[in-house]
Amino acid sequence: MLEPLAPARYKVQFTADTELRDQLERLQALMRSSVPDGDLGKIIKVAVAEKLERLEAKRFGKTKKPRKRLGQTDTNPKSRAIPAPVRRFVERRDKGRCTYRDSLGKRCTKRHDLEFHHLKPFGRGGEHSPQNLCLMCRAHNALLAEQDYGKEVMARFRRSPSRVSQPSVSDAVRAPTGPP
Repeated sequence: MLEPLAPARYKVQFTADTELRDQLERLQALMRSSVPDGDLGKIIKVAVAEKLERLEAKRFGKTKKPRKRLGQTDTNPKSRAIPAPVRRFVERRDKGRCTYRDSLGKRCTKRHDLEFHHLKPFGRGGEHSPQNLCLMCRAHNALLAEQDYGKEVMARFRRSPSRVSQPSVSDAVRAPTGPP
């Protein structure tokens, strides 16, 4: 439970099992040199910041010293892997949330289950450029995939027992024969 106490101050309350309590006590003991008073709020803040840093590095390519900048990156798709500089740029530009807008122009507020969405689908030759990519929550990415490839194709794709080893959606869709 998060309860506002004052501007920029919140009460955080939850129930923990014995294992989590023991882990918090171990973390508190190990961090006494950096948090001498053992303030659990400070310790959790540091632990959450470190975990966020690792997850954002993995998902969005964020790092303190990037090897390549966006201008040095080849965005022509050689594989499904989106280059780290592009992922960093798109995440920052889209402010870490879904960019889908409904018919009234209201933007989706989701910040979880985010995926990179190709405006011109990857399966139809869409490149990994920042102009062709945006963040979408899983539900909106699936909705747009149905619009791009059709409901039947996406239903077959979802029913596949092991989608990782199955042909990609692009293999199930014929390449366009003429200009769009």
